[in-house]
Amino acid sequence: GDARAQRVLAHRLAPRIQRLANRLLAGHPDAEDAAQNALVEVLKSAHTYAERARLERWADRVSARTILRFAREQRRPWLRRSQTEVDDVLMVTNDDHPQDETPRHLNAYLAQLSDQRRQVLMLKHGLDYTTEEIAELIGAPVGTVKDRLVAARKQLRKLIQRDQNLGLRQAKP
Repeated sequence: GDARAQRVLAHRLAPRIQRLANRLLAGHPDAEDAAQNALVEVLKSAHTYAERARLERWADRVSARTILRFAREQRRPWLRRSQTEVDDVLMVTNDDHPQDETPRHLNAYLAQLSDQRRQVLMLKHGLDYTTEEIAELIGAPVGTVKDRLVAARKQLRKLIQRDQNLGLRQAKP
């Protein structure tokens, strides 16, 4: 209920929540509205933060649920991403985490996955959701989520292995 604390929290989390909304909704114009709804929900839910995880991780989880609910309420199908808009699953919210060593940038591999596979990977490995939570979020059976995760990981491994066998190297910045 502290207005000053809410302003500080909003300034701290707003850019992060906007990035998450853009990534989950593939940069669709509704992402801005979804991010605003998520920020409001984070502020409303702040009293539930129990300090079991970093504040940002807690906010990511609240935001992801709110953004996905917003997308469902707008009756928007999962939107397709262009090749250049594909986001790094491992870097979805933690921009200071070093990029894993792969022959090409992970985004190049993720661009080759279907939207459904990319989404479950992002929710599982980017936001640490359980398969049960993902199933609830996307409205699919747990078995379907597990199948998509297995298929996505298998496809990523195959693509990376192919490039390693070809001797491709990631360009250094």
